[in-house]
Amino acid sequence: MSPQNTRRFRTAKAIQASAIELAIQDGLANVTTEAIARHAGISTRTFFNYYPYKEAALMGPPPDYPPEASEKFVTSKGRLIDDLGDLIAAHLKRYLNEREMIGQMLSLSDSDPKLDALRNSAMLARRAQMRALLHRRLPGSDERLVEILAAAIIAATNAATKDWVAGTRDDFIAAAHENLSLILVAAEMLGTPSS
Repeated sequence: MSPQNTRRFRTAKAIQASAIELAIQDGLANVTTEAIARHAGISTRTFFNYYPYKEAALMGPPPDYPPEASEKFVTSKGRLIDDLGDLIAAHLKRYLNEREMIGQMLSLSDSDPKLDALRNSAMLARRAQMRALLHRRLPGSDERLVEILAAAIIAATNAATKDWVAGTRDDFIAAAHENLSLILVAAEMLGTPSS
């Protein structure tokens, strides 16, 4: 990441932290973009250079997969599950110091329909990114299989995130790796007769 992009990302994260802090403290309905900007130590104009409205600020910058790790995943010749674990670890390690903030954001989105819709939209965007990475890694693969796999990967990482912020799992990356391995177990279940 270039110095300018790093600075921009830090500012976006500072705005997000201010938005979440104010929403927890005063209630989301009582928070304004002006209050968020003031709390973050920026102008309202600068706020709008980063986010179009307060709910977007609460969600923070798009949680895209890291470009370098994504390229490594696409070009690797190792086992897909192992390379996927490396990609997800690189993605999640950027959030290890944000456990409380992510938990607060998830809690806020559970009680606000607009924020919940933004969270769902972010998950769909990540799924589309994963689908694109899988297509690049596995050219010519059945579209349906790629779509199903991308959805399972996102479900696995989302479940790990919820467990981690709830405190039921302390190691975020290990939880994600375990959930990714459950995709193989789930696939085997489809061929097993019910008892």
